[in-house]
Amino acid sequence: MRLFFDEYDSTLISRISIQGDSIKVKAIYKGTLQAADRSYGKITLSDVKVLTDGAWKDVDGVAQFQLSDEADISAAGYEVLPNNLKYFRGKTAYLAVRDFFGNDRIYRMVIKNQSETMVSGKIEDINWYFGALELSTKQNISFNDGTIFIKNGRIVDKYSINPDSDALIVADGASGQSTADIVYIYDEDINNSGISQNFLLAGRLDEIVENQLTLTDFFILNKHEWESFDGDKKLYFDDDTYFYDLEDKRQISRKEFYSEDYAVDETSKYAKDKGLRDWYGYMYTEGDRIVAVAVKKRMDSLLAQRITVGTVESVEDDPLTGITLTVKDARDWSSRKDQWMPKTQPVRMSIDRSIVIKENKVISYEDIRPGDTVYGIRDDFYCKILFVK
Repeated sequence: MRLFFDEYDSTLISRISIQGDSIKVKAIYKGTLQAADRSYGKITLSDVKVLTDGAWKDVDGVAQFQLSDEADISAAGYEVLPNNLKYFRGKTAYLAVRDFFGNDRIYRMVIKNQSETMVSGKIEDINWYFGALELSTKQNISFNDGTIFIKNGRIVDKYSINPDSDALIVADGASGQSTADIVYIYDEDINNSGISQNFLLAGRLDEIVENQLTLTDFFILNKHEWESFDGDKKLYFDDDTYFYDLEDKRQISRKEFYSEDYAVDETSKYAKDKGLRDWYGYMYTEGDRIVAVAVKKRMDSLLAQRITVGTVESVEDDPLTGITLTVKDARDWSSRKDQWMPKTQPVRMSIDRSIVIKENKVISYEDIRPGDTVYGIRDDFYCKILFVK
């Protein structure tokens, strides 16, 4: 539920939005409507294309799609009943399909009214009264009840969209007047909601005792960029914390973590005689409690890392690189442009030495499925931490 107020300090609610369950999208298609079989709930499209890596790519010459029982069909913002689809033969249709026991089912469908334009940019403001998006380029694009909004790989209602989001918009219009048929939000984060308090930190392990550690010269991932902090940071762990040694490529116990030489007094004779130095680590936390920690002998070059988001296309055990993901619809975060930059080709990344996290738990690569939305921190080909949505 979201509450809206007309003024900052007002206690009077002007609008209440109840957000229902979102629907995971398998694919977005477009094609020319050729036939609609009312009896079996099927439609036939020709010149079928799929939206992949920010562009329409050919799929089939002709294809049939099944309407789901709750399919929402619209044209120019108005509802279209399935038995009236025959009047739109020859028109371009956009389909948002979901997986239904291994089969594609149409969940949302929009009939194009005029001509298509694809726009990619940052949403600077949203006018809810007039139903319009203002982009950072000062271009205004309207939206209506038929507009398909997609965020985190799911169909969401319009009130789930926020200013300062990067988006790919498939617009419909002419003479400078455009209406969005599809708004595909690029934004991803390690938090699944605006009220989550999860953090990703990196730094030197200065001290470790039975239930806590002290980080020094640490970094926090803030809005897709590593932000450095001087001083120390105390974090806490317990028996449910996941501990991983990146050098030995193995999970370790809590006792091993605090009793082995992952943090030492570098000035001591013991450390000098054995050539010991503090290790470094990545820590995923819920508040100050560590959910998972991965440790290594040397600090990675954090400034050289990339943040990549997208949709899993495949997971394979490559004989040369180990467990490798292929991610389609991939975007890299650009700190210089302060926005997500779409990739024109799928991105491959190795997760053989990664910690994979889903719903605040460490999971195996075997639990990753094609169609999952991922957020990865990677050093070129090698992913360090992967979040699965």
